[in-house]
Amino acid sequence: MKTTLLGAALLIAAGFIPAIGSAADAPELKIATEAGYPPFEYRNPSGQLEGFDIDIGNELCKRLQRTCVWIDQSFDSLIPGLQARKFDLANSTMTATEARKKVIDFSTPMYIVPVKLLVKKGSGLEPTAESLKGKRVGVQQGTTMETYARKHWAPKEVQVIAYPSYTNAYVDMKAGRLDATFQEAQSAVDGFLSKPEGAGYELASMTLKDPILNEPIAMGMRKGNTKLGTEVDKTLKAMLADGTIQGFAKKYFAKDLIQFPAQ
Repeated sequence: MKTTLLGAALLIAAGFIPAIGSAADAPELKIATEAGYPPFEYRNPSGQLEGFDIDIGNELCKRLQRTCVWIDQSFDSLIPGLQARKFDLANSTMTATEARKKVIDFSTPMYIVPVKLLVKKGSGLEPTAESLKGKRVGVQQGTTMETYARKHWAPKEVQVIAYPSYTNAYVDMKAGRLDATFQEAQSAVDGFLSKPEGAGYELASMTLKDPILNEPIAMGMRKGNTKLGTEVDKTLKAMLADGTIQGFAKKYFAKDLIQFPAQ
């Protein structure tokens, strides 16, 4: 027992298990995320998880009187991990698309964020197949942005390059190996534009209005896990109704770069 408690304490101190819950013996709630997508989920200079989705998840655990155990892994492994029972929830800016609903369940919608193309200033590039013909566009593996780009752009001579994380895509963008990246607007701001290396780049003016890109963000869970689903939905709805999630958003988002479902 002492060894177990010591190990847990070390994990909490290292930031891998946030100290959440009303008691040390509170049941665990394992939540997976891909921590390379600021401001939604990322690691601070000390290596601890932070971000909008992390705040929401920690508050969820607190209200459910559960101990949050965060698991950091690649985005495209989140759904297989859920199905393999490696964790209980996937909370990583995951769009609740119809295709994904066929294999996992989703919580009540939490928020919607616009998707933008990140380009070099003066390039004139816009998120259309005509504008991007012959260009190289970076996306993250397993995202709705990759799905959209491969469906609408790749057949029309746009080279779509998928990365495990947008962090890698931004490196290639700066090095001139990409002409654009395609992601949620605020992620481009926090992950690239707000940094010194982002000088000389901007978000394209056009915002796509496509169903696959405008579905709400929600937490994913295994199909049939109705008890957990009911608890999570009730809690998230309460967090939206009392303004908790909107309050978290003010820490991370520029004006008009996030929307919330009507309450």
